[in-house]
Amino acid sequence: METDDSVSLQTTTSSLFSRLVSGIVDRRAKGRLGQYLFQCGLGTLTLLFILLIEDALLNAAIVVAIGSTVFIVFIVPDSVAATPRRVIGGHVVSVIFGSAFAFMLLFPNLETLANSEDYIRVFAAALAVGVSMLVMVLTNTEHPPAAGTALGLFFPGWELSTVVFIVLSAVVLSAIRIVLRPKMINLL
Repeated sequence: METDDSVSLQTTTSSLFSRLVSGIVDRRAKGRLGQYLFQCGLGTLTLLFILLIEDALLNAAIVVAIGSTVFIVFIVPDSVAATPRRVIGGHVVSVIFGSAFAFMLLFPNLETLANSEDYIRVFAAALAVGVSMLVMVLTNTEHPPAAGTALGLFFPGWELSTVVFIVLSAVVLSAIRIVLRPKMINLL
């Protein structure tokens, strides 16, 4: 037989656990679990497809940039940052300026200096990100994950396959968003 104290302790513990879980888990998740699973599963499958097509993980910055784009497109599809103009435009702007600054380091004097002094490559990478951000803002192609694209073109180094991967990934993600937009909701 339970005492009043043990029942009170169980009730208090249950109440605390309930409040803790409700503070961590989105209140809307219970009614939208199917939608959450659909959109997160779709994002996972899309990223899997993109990575399998490339057959390599290129480099961490590029994979993070594309992974972050997947999150925006599938979790907040109504967001301005999820629109094709922002997704494709932001990554293209970052590819252009990331490539331009990476190629500048190939000039003979700069290449020698960049190979002997790491801070030159780091400075050029930071400048590529900064200029990409400025051009994205000026052209209404703001897409935060695209900043990682500009950075990723420096480390380990610029490759055409990386550029193709980025642009095709942005186009595929935008096309999927356009087609499935009526079936998706903002999950935030």
